[in-house]
Amino acid sequence: TVAEGLALVRQWRPQLVLVDMQLPDGDGFDVLRAVRAEGAGEQTPCVALSASAMPEAVRAAREAGFVDYWTKPIDFPSFLAGVARLLPAAV
Repeated sequence: TVAEGLALVRQWRPQLVLVDMQLPDGDGFDVLRAVRAEGAGEQTPCVALSASAMPEAVRAAREAGFVDYWTKPIDFPSFLAGVARLLPAAV
């Protein structure tokens, strides 16, 4: 849920946030807005995850502030490459 994810962001202060765009109680845009409202949220890269590969969905997510948009099902080698690109010291 949005609330559970935000609680984890507050507790862990991650260096990267992966956000599912369709949650039971909101959407990824709700999460992004809330993360950005947090103190360190502006510097935290957020990646949208979605089964939708429609160009307008990708464009909307990027315009909202997501640094990337990864479609599901996740291709694991591409996933690892994306994480390495966003967090070079972590992989």
